[in-house]
Amino acid sequence: GIFSDNRKKAYEIIFGEASKVFDLSQETDEIRDMYGRNKFGQCCLAARRLVESGVRYVTINYGGWDSHNQHFEAMRRKLPEMDTAVSALLQDLSDRGLLDTTIVWWGGEFGREPKVLWEAPWNGGRSHYGRCFSVMLAGGGFKGGRVVGASDEKGEKVKERPVYPRDLLGSIYELMGIDPEGTMPDPQGNQVRILPPIEKGEGKGILREIM
Repeated sequence: GIFSDNRKKAYEIIFGEASKVFDLSQETDEIRDMYGRNKFGQCCLAARRLVESGVRYVTINYGGWDSHNQHFEAMRRKLPEMDTAVSALLQDLSDRGLLDTTIVWWGGEFGREPKVLWEAPWNGGRSHYGRCFSVMLAGGGFKGGRVVGASDEKGEKVKERPVYPRDLLGSIYELMGIDPEGTMPDPQGNQVRILPPIEKGEGKGILREIM
């Protein structure tokens, strides 16, 4: 019927356009090499193409950081791939005039324990650790080349300027034009805060140091 024909046409339009965006063969060898000829590198290149085509939110997942076993063997492969691809993404967005309107948030949900577990079966593994870890922000109004906060010498505890998840999210929301103190309706129609209350004052809350 008419409905099925229209739905088919919609699928053809959506997936036809998507196939072009994900066709990395349209990029030069120089650009593909710049990102790194590995899965994560090419995913970062696909992300740039999605942003360029008007997609508003893109997630790049690079799994395998849960390094309970043989941490250093994994990092010798993953860190160069990460460094190459993320730096290429930032440079490419900048070269194309897209970085000022694109926020890049790089991080995980927790860090790795500073203590290395050398005994079997871990053989140089590191456990979960949520007390102190780093996040990178770039573009979209964030100032580059700056560090906010510091850990102690062992990376075990925050030494100065703690940044909590609500501070990070609130800063991103503000640069996106969303009031971090605003509300939105829940499924029952009640107005609820989009974030817990954020502390205010110098060295607290929203990341004014890099905004």
